[in-house]
Amino acid sequence: MRDEFRRAAMTAWEEDGYTVEIRLTQFRQEEYTAATDAADDAQRWAEERENDSWALPGTGNGRVYVMTEPETEPGYEPQYSAEAHAWRGDIAMDVWVTGCEPVSKKKIMDVAERQMERL
Repeated sequence: MRDEFRRAAMTAWEEDGYTVEIRLTQFRQEEYTAATDAADDAQRWAEERENDSWALPGTGNGRVYVMTEPETEPGYEPQYSAEAHAWRGDIAMDVWVTGCEPVSKKKIMDVAERQMERL
């Protein structure tokens, strides 16, 4: 309970051949901002992989990542992915878009920006 988890919501859908997943995690505002820590951890993990990244406008330190190489596994089609991580107040936002075709910067940026507008 160090991070003072409060609640989480997740949704997923398919759109234009891609799977979109969004997770919102809310933390209690105690001595430090756990939402910031959660988003920072997700960003560090994304940065360990080959990617192109850009700032997510209007979020301070929020970023989007488009993985430059697909994930491959024997017997499965290569999976391309992009993700976004940001926070606002006590809520951390994580967005993933995956598909058999490369994910464009425009696609992940659009989904992430629309979600941040709702927070």
